[in-house]
This record gives sequence, C-alpha cells and structure tokens, in this order.
Amino acid sequence: MWQVVLSETAVRQLRQIQKGRRALLKDGIRKNLAESDPMRRSRNKFRLRRASEHAEYELRLEPWRVFYRVRGSLVEVALIGEERGSKLLISGEEFVL
Repeated sequence: MWQVVLSETAVRQLRQIQKGRRALLKDGIRKNLAESDPMRRSRNKFRLRRASEHAEYELRLEPWRVFYRVRGSLVEVALIGEERGSKLLISGEEFVL
C-alpha cells in the first residue's frame, strides 16, 4: 500500500469542491494512488508527456484532474483541478502545467 500525502495547495483546492464531489475525489485517490500502483499506466492514470515543475503524473476522475509525483513509496498530490472544455481550472483560474 502506498502512502498518499496532499500538499497544502491540494488541501485548499479539495476544500473548495462540493462535498459530494469531494467524496468522489477522495475515493478515486484512495483506489488509484493508495491501493494500486500509482506509476502503472491506465486509461485515466499516466505520466505527463511534458516535464512540469508541479507533477510527474496525472489521474483523471470525471472532470477532475489530480496531479502528483511519486517518491519511493510516498505519493505527493500537488494540484487538483477541473477540466472545463479544453481549459484546466485550478482554484477557479485557468492554469497551464
């Protein structure tokens, strides 16, 4: 089992999400990052194509995007955002990785 830690930024972003949707995100993070290999590629979990200072991997959970990096057995969730159309919104603002 992997240990998942959320950055202060990710905690703030998670708190801004409605309670029901927050539960979906927490469940998805637990299932995909804590209980299974966070580095194993799947349809909704993969390494970013371009290098980013924020994260190495992306997890897609419906419109939500969870960006994280792996350090040994520790998974660090750096950012949580929402995709609307072709835009990524993090903390309500358009964001480019």
